Amino acid sequence: MNLTNHRIRDYHVHTSFSIDSDAQMPATCEAAISRGLSEIAFTDHADFGPDDTPDDFPTVKYLAEIERCRTTYGDRLTIRAGIEMGEPHIFAQEAAAVLDGGDFDFVLGSAHYADGMQAAWHATFFEQPLRQAYEAYFRQVVDLAAEGDFDVLGHLDLVKRDAGQFGKVYDGPEPYADMIRTALRYIVERGKGIEINTSPLRRGQSEPCPTLQILRWYREMGGEILTIGSDAHRSEDVASDFDVALEMAEAVGFTRLATFEQRQIRWTGI
Repeated sequence: MNLTNHRIRDYHVHTSFSIDSDAQMPATCEAAISRGLSEIAFTDHADFGPDDTPDDFPTVKYLAEIERCRTTYGDRLTIRAGIEMGEPHIFAQEAAAVLDGGDFDFVLGSAHYADGMQAAWHATFFEQPLRQAYEAYFRQVVDLAAEGDFDVLGHLDLVKRDAGQFGKVYDGPEPYADMIRTALRYIVERGKGIEINTSPLRRGQSEPCPTLQILRWYREMGGEILTIGSDAHRSEDVASDFDVALEMAEAVGFTRLATFEQRQIRWTGI
C-alpha cells in the first residue's frame, strides 16, 4: 500500500515527558512532517502503579510544549494533546486530576499491569506459568475496558509483544477469547475504541497489537472507533509500519479512522 495516497495520522507517540523516551517534541514534529503526516497525537505516559515513578505528571509544562510546537509547526501539522493513562480504572482519582489540569484532545487507556498489579513488562512476570500470566493480564484488560476513563484502549494484547522480548511463547488469542471478547463488548457498548499499535513489528515480531483475529472480532461486534499508533519513543519511529496497519484495517472492513479534538471524534477516510 502506497502511504502517499493516505493522509497519515499517528495517534500514539511519546517524547521526553515519558520516563522511557528521550525524544524531543520539536524533533518528533519535524520527523512527522518529513514522513508526510497530516496529524500527530502526543500521548506521553501518566502512570501511577507500584513500579512507576512517583512524580506527578507535569501537565502544565507538557501542554505548554505542545502549544509551542503548534505555534511553530501548526501550519504543516495538526498536533493533538493526548495522554496515555495507565490503569485509569484503578487510579481514577489520579487520572482525573491530570485530565482536570488542562485541555486534552485524546486519552489512551492502557494496561501495563496484570491483575494483582503484576508489572507485565518485567521478565519475572513471564517466569510464572504462562497461561496463568496471560489470563491475569487479560483480566486487567477486561476491567479497564469496563470501567476506565479513556477514548481508545491501547495495545490490547500488549502481553504478546513483551513475551516476545523475553523469548516466551504467546499462545493467544484463542485461549483467551472469552476475556478478549468481553473486553471488546464493553468497549463497543461504552462507545470507546481500540488502536492498531505497530510497535511489535519494529521488534521483529510478525504482527502488530492486536492480531488480525482480534481486530476482526471487534469489527464483527460492531466496533467502529479505530486509531493507528506507532507507539514511537524515538522520533525516527513515527508512523513506522503503517502500511501493515492500514491493510489490516481494510481487510476487516474499516473504511474510516477516528481522530479526536477535545475528546470528540472526527472521522477521516482510510
